[in-house]
Amino acid sequence: MKLVRIEVNHMETPIGFNLDNHLHLVGFLDGPVTSKLQRKLIIKAHDKEIVTFDWENADNLIFDFPINLTARTRYEVEMSVKNDREMSTATTYFETGQIDETLKGKWIGTEHKDLHSIILYKKFTTKDVKKARLYISGLGLFEAYLDGNKIGNEFLTPGFTDYNYDLQIESYDLTTELLKSGEHTLAIMLGDGWYRGKLGLKVHGGQPNNYGDQLMAIADLRINDDQQIIVTDKSWQVTTSPITHSGIYYGEDLDDNRQLNELANAIELTSPTKHLVDRQSLPIQRHEQFSVKEIIKTPSGATVLDFGQNMAGWLEFKNTIPKGEKVSIEFGEIMLDGEFYRDNLRSARAQFTYVSDGKEKWVRPHFTYFGFRYVKLNDFEGEIDPNNFRAVALYSNMIETGEIITNNSDVNRLFENVKWGQKSNFIDIPTDCPQRDERLGWTGDAAIFSKTASYNMDTYQFLKKYAYDIAVEQSKNNGFVPLYVPAVDTKDGGKAVWSDAATIIPWIAYKRTGDLAILRQNIGAMMSWVDWIHDRAVSHGQEYLWLGDDQLGDWLALDTEDIMKLKGKTPDDLIASAYYYYSAKLVSQSAETLNMKHEKQYYGQLAKLIKHAFINHFFTKDGLSIADTQTGLALCLSFKLYPANAKDNLINKLVEKVEVNQNHLNTGFVGTPLLLPALTDNGQQDLALRLFLNTDFPSWLFEVKNGATTIWERWNSVDSEGHIAQNGMNSLNHYSSGAVMEWAYEDLLGLKQNGNDAVFKPMLTAKLNQISGQIALPTGIVKVAWHIKSSKLIHLEMDIPYGSHLKLILPKHEQDIPTIFKSGHYELDVEVINPIVEAFDVHTPLAEYRNQTSLTKKLSELVPFWGFLAMPGNMDHFAKYSLLQLSREMRGIGFKPFTQEDIEKINQLFKEYHFKGAEK
Repeated sequence: MKLVRIEVNHMETPIGFNLDNHLHLVGFLDGPVTSKLQRKLIIKAHDKEIVTFDWENADNLIFDFPINLTARTRYEVEMSVKNDREMSTATTYFETGQIDETLKGKWIGTEHKDLHSIILYKKFTTKDVKKARLYISGLGLFEAYLDGNKIGNEFLTPGFTDYNYDLQIESYDLTTELLKSGEHTLAIMLGDGWYRGKLGLKVHGGQPNNYGDQLMAIADLRINDDQQIIVTDKSWQVTTSPITHSGIYYGEDLDDNRQLNELANAIELTSPTKHLVDRQSLPIQRHEQFSVKEIIKTPSGATVLDFGQNMAGWLEFKNTIPKGEKVSIEFGEIMLDGEFYRDNLRSARAQFTYVSDGKEKWVRPHFTYFGFRYVKLNDFEGEIDPNNFRAVALYSNMIETGEIITNNSDVNRLFENVKWGQKSNFIDIPTDCPQRDERLGWTGDAAIFSKTASYNMDTYQFLKKYAYDIAVEQSKNNGFVPLYVPAVDTKDGGKAVWSDAATIIPWIAYKRTGDLAILRQNIGAMMSWVDWIHDRAVSHGQEYLWLGDDQLGDWLALDTEDIMKLKGKTPDDLIASAYYYYSAKLVSQSAETLNMKHEKQYYGQLAKLIKHAFINHFFTKDGLSIADTQTGLALCLSFKLYPANAKDNLINKLVEKVEVNQNHLNTGFVGTPLLLPALTDNGQQDLALRLFLNTDFPSWLFEVKNGATTIWERWNSVDSEGHIAQNGMNSLNHYSSGAVMEWAYEDLLGLKQNGNDAVFKPMLTAKLNQISGQIALPTGIVKVAWHIKSSKLIHLEMDIPYGSHLKLILPKHEQDIPTIFKSGHYELDVEVINPIVEAFDVHTPLAEYRNQTSLTKKLSELVPFWGFLAMPGNMDHFAKYSLLQLSREMRGIGFKPFTQEDIEKINQLFKEYHFKGAEK
């Protein structure tokens, strides 16, 4: 038993973060522990104990408590655990930032507003440094350097916020760097970034100066507990920068051969920012590196590097270019007919140009990033050495916690694609895409993907910062939530699903971690969003229904006759009213969790009234619904928005809608995360699995089969010939439909969280007979695996962290097996009563059993139109249909549709064949 790690508010050794005067400390062991433990916690500041939890029985290793923290203070944390045989201790630390204090420095910059980048610098001397901390921020992005070396391992600082409202302060420990006494130079390089560069959708290609038009920085360098303080003021000097132009969409022009000109001394400025605050943003850092997979010479003569993975980040290369020569690099996601292609980036220039100083070194951009798999090299002379190039993935620093591995390589690739979609778009804010002239914090994408995201990685602090950003925007306009956050240039918003991010994201983050901080931070904003909908509903004359407003609907669904339409057939009013109910319900549950009794009752009653109005409006007295789409039906089933007599009809209609679509989905942003859970939860596991494992269009695995390494924006982003569609809006790195991973974790793998505990109910299927995986619980990682060894024998493995229990749910079996398991490692073989083999029924496409002669011979005796199907060419044509579908279609050529008795007979035949096959 070893205590290996302590997290402080979901981070390791955080420095300068806003901790809200509340600590959430979690200790993690190196493996499962079966014995009962005791725990102890000591926190020190300035060598004095300020918090002590003496030895106590430990239900878990989570400490959560309020604490009065002092500005710019290092706190040492020591956690110990023991049992009757051994003891283990781990230590960590955290440091506070400014809290409520202000920086002593002044905002400084230059009068030369036309420069896209400047360098501010100050020379100073030090002696006998024992401690040094730099507190710094900038508008727009900054990189700080000490004696020519970059400070810290973060990029694109200080992140993306509403700069007019608040701006984050970064904190750096420079003690080691300043140990040598003497003269030093502190420099701050600034670039346009999100603050001043072109951004947004209001004008084509984005507009500049959304938050301001002047580059500036502010900093305090505090040495030896403030014995010496170097601050930004007009004594600092200013030079031009080697960066001549940069922007998030633009890319960067870097000229290392440029003569840097001294400008006049810095001038003191007034910042547009209302509040300088301690940071919430996780560090944006370099992560995976990729070497060149292939050098491609295109038919037109271009040189293209393929790195094998679509990602967000940049290219780094070793400079071997002669002094004064210029090269440029273009970024793209796909090759089209053998040529480099980037039209889907729209107006985003997305290039990196470099003028060489002739010195051998690794070169990178500074104030931009790109979405790419392929890079086109322009003006590189001579033979290209692949070892001189590397692609670097850039994203917010989040620990990967979730994993699923199956015996199907395409499914495994899909799961990797979902994770890469997340990594590529979680760069301080959850963006829609990382490559074109957009890259904005779209609320709808984040809302529907947030649970999948929190299974894949520890996203708590990331989502907490984004939820705060949403609340900031709401505070300006009575609870209204913009379409994207930060809102940049838009006043559009107030849309169902998208704006419901205000309630969904805090609730998901809380449920996944048990940490109340995000609910405490956001409960006011959550209530204000539901109040805003309520006011809109009243204004339309229906207090408990959200009707009549323009919505984005089931975005990019495929159930419309006009494939050019951007939203599906599911009625806007149905989606909006359903999410009105859902958000009211989440607010009531959040209020209950925070012991806010009045608010719990008010919003709970509001949810009940909305549900009653929804049923009366969208259902007939007979229980029939107008929700006549896959999305509409899945939505009603998932939210339990139906009268008691309607459930079976909704399920049957949903199955029919899938079958009519040839056993394929046609859902968009709203319906895709709900469809498979709605089927699985209502007895249609096989159909859900069939949809998931489809490999033809439209499906998740169609993308994999066609070379995708991330998730596409559209089901039809690329056709089977490799041709890209809809240049105007077609990202190949959009994570939204990857929300299916939530179903994969909870139903396919079978692992669901229940507070600190877990439920393991494996989806035992011969289609995927081996799956292992893991998710994070508030107490640690729970791992499970299942493997079908034979038709009646399954092997299970479970690793349960200390402080958690696991409930095991299995089909009928022979042995006496416990249902509740405590912390520990378990392996067991289970003999089930009903064999696990490939099962068919009237819903199964003919293609899955057409070649099983003994079965089809018996079917020919029961199915009146089987002879017609067996005619030359017919089976190939109808193989994608099920017998039930064909029964309906064959009426046109004189065959009667199946009666219920016919269906029962055919299914009984399938069942007999199923078990007979299993015994072989």
